[in-house]
Amino acid sequence: MRIIPSEISSSTRSQAERSVFVALKAIPDDQSVALHTVHLPKHHKKRVGEIDFVLIMPDILLFIEVKGGGVHHRDGQWYYGPPGREEGPKESPFAQASGGMHEFERELGDLIGDLRNHGVPSGYLVITTDVDIQRTTEFEPQQYLGATAYNGGRGLAQGIERATRFWLARNRWARTPVSASLRKKMLEAVRPDFDLVPNLQSRLTHLDVVFERLTSEQIDRLDESESNARLIWTGGAGTGKTFLAAEAARRKSVTGSVLFTCASTTLAAHMDRILTGDSITLLPFDRLDEVRGRTFDHLIVDEAQDLMTFECLDTLEKVVSGGLAKGHWLFMLDQNNQVLVPDSFDPEAWDYLLTLGFVSGPLKRNCRNTVQIVKQVHHYTGADLGVASAGEGEAVRYADAQDVREEAAVLDVYVNELVREGVSLRDITLLSVAGDWEASSARLSQRASKIEKFSDVVGTDRTKHRLTWSSVADFKGHENHVVCVIDLEPEQLEGRLDALYVALTRARAQLWVACRPGTRQTLKDLGMTVLTREGRRK
Repeated sequence: MRIIPSEISSSTRSQAERSVFVALKAIPDDQSVALHTVHLPKHHKKRVGEIDFVLIMPDILLFIEVKGGGVHHRDGQWYYGPPGREEGPKESPFAQASGGMHEFERELGDLIGDLRNHGVPSGYLVITTDVDIQRTTEFEPQQYLGATAYNGGRGLAQGIERATRFWLARNRWARTPVSASLRKKMLEAVRPDFDLVPNLQSRLTHLDVVFERLTSEQIDRLDESESNARLIWTGGAGTGKTFLAAEAARRKSVTGSVLFTCASTTLAAHMDRILTGDSITLLPFDRLDEVRGRTFDHLIVDEAQDLMTFECLDTLEKVVSGGLAKGHWLFMLDQNNQVLVPDSFDPEAWDYLLTLGFVSGPLKRNCRNTVQIVKQVHHYTGADLGVASAGEGEAVRYADAQDVREEAAVLDVYVNELVREGVSLRDITLLSVAGDWEASSARLSQRASKIEKFSDVVGTDRTKHRLTWSSVADFKGHENHVVCVIDLEPEQLEGRLDALYVALTRARAQLWVACRPGTRQTLKDLGMTVLTREGRRK
């Protein structure tokens, strides 16, 4: 369903509204339009009224009131907030929805004529995303969607259909479906208040909401981990492997001790802050000597392609109860061979591991990258990143630079542009393909003195809004909203598609690439090689 504005505002604090926003957008309906946060300056009861969502649909004009958190009804009064800290008594959500509906109808009627004369039916739906309200005389079941039926957004379409049938039965004078021309006229009457171009920061906020939603595929995989002792999950960069590994570790820690390990020390430092609890031990692989002699009930290995040798498997064999043949473990790895040191992946070791565990089909939903980034990575490397569930984003941008000084200058121009768009510097990472800070163009940036090295701040409480700089190796397994790929020379692309693959897949929303002389041609040649390999070019 189309929503205006198309991106949720960063000023929207309500997680409940954010959830409904995303759920509405996911409904396959190309005829309806939803308006988010409709202000009513002439509300007869309040100085300024507001409706959370107004849906202009072929069958009805539906008004949605959303409440998140605690909703309490006591002695005929309504209170909102956690127990002991409720605010109220206040107007009921049903009274709010009804009042907003009548005010909006009045406002719209002044602009296009009385809605009833046009045969336009209307009604409202109250949604509480976190609780279920007990039935009262104030509402009928069809006017309400509680947490159970809402089901994290999965039940929204059904709730809207039920409310529509309910209200149509009470608007017998309605002439439906409302014509497309009349719906367009209603939209145009109020559209100027909504059809604003959001700045980049608001687009990033919307992408955050999409990225943080658990996909049905991920839910299935977590359920799968409950019934299989030894699992191998594969998926391209951005398909949520680390996220799933962390959630699996939390679940398994309820029933026993868990060891979570990976090759990257920076990824381990990051995960150590995410995974807390006495039952979870998190260590990078090169520090497993610290638990020598101990065995754990569950072993989880992230970025396992970096540890796919018999020597590494032998070390892992000794830390899980029952060993790799009989123990409980989960290996996460990238089927695109996302390795910076090719010698670390032994196909024979991989074949051996396959005999011990159950291999699920690869994860297909890319939860990190936008459509533009997924297509660009595939174009240059041929790697399969899955289907981009975040949808459309900004086009990948390339900037030419003759030398390191010019690259620093064009980098500053781009970062300044992002700042003007409202993007925080901490949401931007400078990713150096060369990986040498001393020779990096970032050192010549006007912000050089305030750039933080990612390896120094990962796993800490970052309070300063500063750019981060990282080598590709140190940023493997990590991500940021905006990634600027720098220090990229043509010779660094020769035989190193793995490094390019990692670099280009770190951006969640926007990717910017600085190109030294010859780099664009080398990238073009890589693209032609991929096309030839895939049989698209003779």
